[in-house]
Amino acid sequence: MINTFDRFRVLLAGPILLGSLLCHSAALAQSPSSRVDPIEVWYTFAVDSQEEAIFLRAVDAFEKAHPDIPVKPTRIPYLQNLSQFINSSQAGEAPDVIRLSDSELGRVGHISVEGLPLLEDLRVHLTPMQRSRFDARALAAMRYGNPLYAIPVSQGCLSLIYNRKLFDQAGVAYPRDDWTTEELLRAARSLTRGDILGMSVPLKWSYWFVPVLSAFGGAMFDPSGRPTLDSPGSSEAMDWYLDLERVHGVTVSSTSLEAMSTQFLLEKSAMVFDGAWNWNTYANQGLDIGQAVMPVMAETGQRLAPLASYFGWAVSKQSDAKVDSVRLALWLTSADVQKEFALSTYMLPTDRSLARDPEIAADPVLAGYIRQIQHTVQVPTVRGASMVYEQLDVALEMTYTGEMTAADALAAADVEMERVLDR
Repeated sequence: MINTFDRFRVLLAGPILLGSLLCHSAALAQSPSSRVDPIEVWYTFAVDSQEEAIFLRAVDAFEKAHPDIPVKPTRIPYLQNLSQFINSSQAGEAPDVIRLSDSELGRVGHISVEGLPLLEDLRVHLTPMQRSRFDARALAAMRYGNPLYAIPVSQGCLSLIYNRKLFDQAGVAYPRDDWTTEELLRAARSLTRGDILGMSVPLKWSYWFVPVLSAFGGAMFDPSGRPTLDSPGSSEAMDWYLDLERVHGVTVSSTSLEAMSTQFLLEKSAMVFDGAWNWNTYANQGLDIGQAVMPVMAETGQRLAPLASYFGWAVSKQSDAKVDSVRLALWLTSADVQKEFALSTYMLPTDRSLARDPEIAADPVLAGYIRQIQHTVQVPTVRGASMVYEQLDVALEMTYTGEMTAADALAAADVEMERVLDR
């Protein structure tokens, strides 16, 4: 999944984080290590971002608490992360620890080198109590089959973000958590004036189509992990989604992911479906923004449910320091580190204890996205998850241009998925 997640808030002081993590280290302590070569950990946070600063502080705190375990952080561009890891593993040069998403785990889970998987099964390293710290859905997202290949550190999803100023100028009431799609469309039509769009939605990006698909009862996979792109309700969902432009005229098909954010930043659209990762990008521009849970589909009575996405820290099967690498992964997924990421960048935590944390509960943005994460769907961490979006993108394009009906385009996408998976 794309990680443009750029969230920001009250940056906790480094000394506070260091002090709490030093205390936390006692719970993770094992027999002393005497390493010479550092543990190499790959991360994908943007250069000079708040995420990178928090991560590097956490690594520094780990080294202070474990002076016998040196760590070498290496930044890898997100779009190159997975391919470089696969290539490095095949060359016997994989890093010890790597940050991966659930969709990336789905792409590497079936790959092996000399008969061994690329990642270490962490079930043998974590006690039941350690595993019980994490949200059950987040933990499930880090599994490929039975093996647990990563420790979940964050989760995220889309929600409805709106510009209060544009709503006020049009005399339209703000979105509510109990909105229906009829109210959404009515507001979007009232807000579409001149060069201002009621909504900015990247119509040909299937990730933004998933909430509508789920509201019509459609699904991308069955319980066994086989593709079901042409499931009942899927074609109706695709037509409803594309009709945001074709019938209602409240968005435009040329809106790409970048154009969506730019239009909203320039106050040329009143609403977007976007993640908490972009909240501070908008807020720092001076926009007066609000957030609401996605509405209930009027046609079905089911709520639009976006995709829940997850990230975790994994350990390479090739690491010659698996115990120390797991120690580092546990440190990076500790409640202290997750809390700082949440309050500073709106990265939703996976540690169950933080759901009751008063500072997190008091933050309106975090609280809103925590409400939304309760209304999400989860794609199984399977091989097909890595190719489903490409097939759905093609189906959206073919339906939009009129070359195929939604039903035929989705059926063709399903056949192609089956063909590739059966090779």
